[in-house]
Amino acid sequence: MDENFTSRNLATVSEISVYQLVNALSDAAFICDQTGRIEYCSDHAIPFFDVADKARIIGSSFQSYMAYEFIDEAYFMLSAAVNEANSKKSGKFLVKKGLNDTFQATITFAPIASDGITGKYILITFREAAVTDPEISLLHKKDVRLSRLVEILSNNTDKACDRTSKLVSQIGETLGAITCTYSRLENGQLSPFSAWESPFNRGITPQIFSKQLFDYLTDHKETLALIRKPLLTEFLKSEPSYNEDSGVKAILGFTIIKNNAVDGILTAVFPFNYALSNFDRLFIQTVSLAIGNESSNEKATASSSELAFRDLIDRFSDPVFILSSEGFILETNKAAVHCFGYDREELIDQTPLFISAEEEYNNAVIYQKIAKAFSGEPQKFEWLVKNKSGVILSTEISLAKSNYKGHETVLATGRDLTETKKVMKELMHHNHELEESNLSKDKFFSIFAHDLKNPFQGLLGFIDLLYEDLDELSNEQVKEYLSNVRNASYHTYALLENLLEWSRIQSGKMPFTPTVFNIHDEINSVLNVLDNNATQKDIKLINEVDLGIKVEADRNMIRSIVQNIVTNSIKFSNSNGRVVIRGRVPNNYTKTKSSKEPGEAQWLEISVADNGIGIPEEILPKLFKLNGQYSSAGTANEPGTGLGLVLCHEMVEKNGGRIWAESIPGQGTTFIFTVLLSD
Repeated sequence: MDENFTSRNLATVSEISVYQLVNALSDAAFICDQTGRIEYCSDHAIPFFDVADKARIIGSSFQSYMAYEFIDEAYFMLSAAVNEANSKKSGKFLVKKGLNDTFQATITFAPIASDGITGKYILITFREAAVTDPEISLLHKKDVRLSRLVEILSNNTDKACDRTSKLVSQIGETLGAITCTYSRLENGQLSPFSAWESPFNRGITPQIFSKQLFDYLTDHKETLALIRKPLLTEFLKSEPSYNEDSGVKAILGFTIIKNNAVDGILTAVFPFNYALSNFDRLFIQTVSLAIGNESSNEKATASSSELAFRDLIDRFSDPVFILSSEGFILETNKAAVHCFGYDREELIDQTPLFISAEEEYNNAVIYQKIAKAFSGEPQKFEWLVKNKSGVILSTEISLAKSNYKGHETVLATGRDLTETKKVMKELMHHNHELEESNLSKDKFFSIFAHDLKNPFQGLLGFIDLLYEDLDELSNEQVKEYLSNVRNASYHTYALLENLLEWSRIQSGKMPFTPTVFNIHDEINSVLNVLDNNATQKDIKLINEVDLGIKVEADRNMIRSIVQNIVTNSIKFSNSNGRVVIRGRVPNNYTKTKSSKEPGEAQWLEISVADNGIGIPEEILPKLFKLNGQYSSAGTANEPGTGLGLVLCHEMVEKNGGRIWAESIPGQGTTFIFTVLLSD
């Protein structure tokens, strides 16, 4: 048995047996009180954490052995083990080994049930774990820290100096420092008032750097300063008691204000390159305000404690309520007043039903959750509440057992989810767009790989035949092979051109330059280019769009749309067929706002009709979608890329219109798209 405990007045044999049993464990182990203060440690804990001896461990907090980012989560798990009957909590955390190293360990928190031990004690065991991502979910640090501060400041049985010491300890333990000191300014001199040390401290005097930091803050007219290299180097040189082996990497100082005047300074020393987050800044400012409100006058202890507590909860931007075991509101903060629109006096002594959107939520559930929190089971849930104006708000509520003015209570914190849900909705929308984009890209590469493969196989095959058998082939055979090579080359070029156009549209690199032009003349220009293709199949191309009609659109895009559609119609029409292009302004067509000018604008419907083989009904919805790309050979086995109509859809939408197809298999197909009429 450790000599630190043989000297204690251990009341019963069962208590001694507990200590002996813990020391027999193969794991490092602590016995802590319900605040996490270590009453006993096993022999294995010394090498496990690389601490000099048990004297450095006993009396410290178990949080001192947690890596900085896991301190609040570990304390939350300890609290759950304290408050829940016969509970056992376990999780993976990063823990410290010596001053600078960390490693992952599985930590178990289990309450000790023994008649021989008065009060509630927790057995904490540590076992080194494989390096994996932590299994515990990250909690809201704000909830954990607020709950701890409430317990300290609302405890009227403590003297003011004891509360100050606890606050100083909490700063050091929560931030992962190796020392933390509160020094008061008396008669122009700084005097140490309260100090805390980590068990990993290697000779750093707690009040080290207090004077240098105080002078620094005074000279720079600041209230808070974090000093790291290279400026830290000068601070270390100016402190004669500093030992280089102590491993100081950062120092933090902030002034304490009492009665609107500087009362002293609180300093913290870190063995790592501490970075001051906004959340830590709020926490430090809140604790410094609480320390400043504490008074050495014992008669004023209760009032100053209440004032410190009120100041504390008013510092938080989210609503805070203290609830009795019956569910009545005992205290609240300014954020709750602002959120719900009621005065503080209107909220005190009310129940949560007062702000509940009764028609939206089963209020019996609220009381069940309060009861569970009061029994020690923390709760977190969404709740619809109603403010004084009748506006319903979606909130996230956290409930945790606490202590207020010497009585067990429930600490309730709320967070407005309105903006969060709005952001989540936008993120889901963006994620959906991203998924669609990724699908399109996947399809793009699929088309690229598949559709380029066939023409290249043809090209390579005919080129190989020409190369190997050229001397044996007749002129007619050579001409036939070259014709096939030519056709495959043109098809490959068309495919690459379509893929390039689609890529430019998707990346936003295709210029969009709308102009006013004569649509009849533009269609005629396209038909002249395609007349040779139509003549080879004895197909007539007819332009019935009225002369003089002008549209406002990107001329190159409209030309490409018409060319793609007419080419398709030729491809799927039989010999002696006809392709007719018409234009009309429908009487019942929905008007829309012009992108160029105010007022209502009308649209021209351009239709391209053929009397070809038609398209199956189930294929029509897929024609303009990349992930539903449809391609088939023409009536003369003309190859297709399957991208032409996808490009048409993109370009029509770019011009503000829409496109669709109507077809009767065996009788023909009509493609229709709209374009903005010019005034």
